[in-house]
Amino acid sequence: MKNLFFALISLFLVFSSNNICAQSKKGKRKNKETNQSVKKDNQKETIQPYEKVIKKSAISDEGLFTVHVVGENQYYEISDSLFGREMLMVTRISKTASGLGFGGGKQNTQVLRWERKNKKVLLRVVSHQIVASDSLPIHEAVVNSNFEPILYSFDIKAIGKDSNSTIIQVNKFFEEDVKAIGYPAKRRKSYKITGIDKTRCYIESIKSYPLNIESRHVKTYKSSEPPSNSMVNGL
Repeated sequence: MKNLFFALISLFLVFSSNNICAQSKKGKRKNKETNQSVKKDNQKETIQPYEKVIKKSAISDEGLFTVHVVGENQYYEISDSLFGREMLMVTRISKTASGLGFGGGKQNTQVLRWERKNKKVLLRVVSHQIVASDSLPIHEAVVNSNFEPILYSFDIKAIGKDSNSTIIQVNKFFEEDVKAIGYPAKRRKSYKITGIDKTRCYIESIKSYPLNIESRHVKTYKSSEPPSNSMVNGL
């Protein structure tokens, strides 16, 4: 199995027997209460105090989102005012291994929406193929027929200092095989790509600007039929 290397750019613009029975039910009830208590404790632990997640050593970059780098962990701090707003995501290949074409080509464009749901942040795909004015009776039917699929689900790691923002960790989003920010499906067939090598995928950089976020990440794919000159050690 050989490997294909790509450097990609993802750009975001502006989820007796009676007693026995009684004792058994009591035991079950006690176990249930214990399990619920443990579950609540676990839920509380999923959202940590801000200072435990974004430590003093964090390198922060303010912009559309505030990007925090803590060691190898990368975080987005999203203002609550940005949830529900549509954003355009453009994915380009910035560099490729030899024999795999040229860098700079646009691979995917999607309209996305960030949504906070309980202890999750969901990244939903928005479609405008069928629309109707909210003043029309058919508007609700159109909305119910265009349920927005979830592209990715993030755990909420912390709440911002002013309680007006939400922190999520984005490492897995960029390092896993998320099709929308990876090598396009049509071209995967050409080289019989079977999957991604997570051990050789990483975030190169994430930069935040007033109206957009630019991320550069490297992905390594497993291929059974790569071009003859695509075997390289890196980019």
